[in-house]
Amino acid sequence: MAASSSPREFPVISRLIARMKRLSGRSEGLSELRSLDDRQVGHIAHEFGLSRSELFTLCANKASGNLLKQRLAEFGLTEELLAKKHPEVLQDLQRVCGTCTTTARCASDFAAHRDSGRDKYCPNTCTLYALKQEGLGRNSGS
Repeated sequence: MAASSSPREFPVISRLIARMKRLSGRSEGLSELRSLDDRQVGHIAHEFGLSRSELFTLCANKASGNLLKQRLAEFGLTEELLAKKHPEVLQDLQRVCGTCTTTARCASDFAAHRDSGRDKYCPNTCTLYALKQEGLGRNSGS
């Protein structure tokens, strides 16, 4: 096996959280974001390829990172694998999950260990099935 330079990409959510922490060593990222002026918020949103409302939603949606990990696991995928093979797809999955309107339902379903038709309400379903069809996951030779 050949060693790669740094196989780990920094997902958009991790970069956003790191940026929020740099802006202030205190309190939540969302309250810090609200304390910034419109120009600063617009700059941060633009930097991450988000609209202002998506940025606020992403910062407010703390559960989405864990939910995405669980959803990826259902397909035999990990963030680390996607960061190596398809970092841009991982960033899109994170953005979609982070701005999803069914987070509460998803969290409830995972907490109760039930599927409840996640394929029908998860906005990342099509992308996840495409990755599975590509052969990524537990049983692929990554």
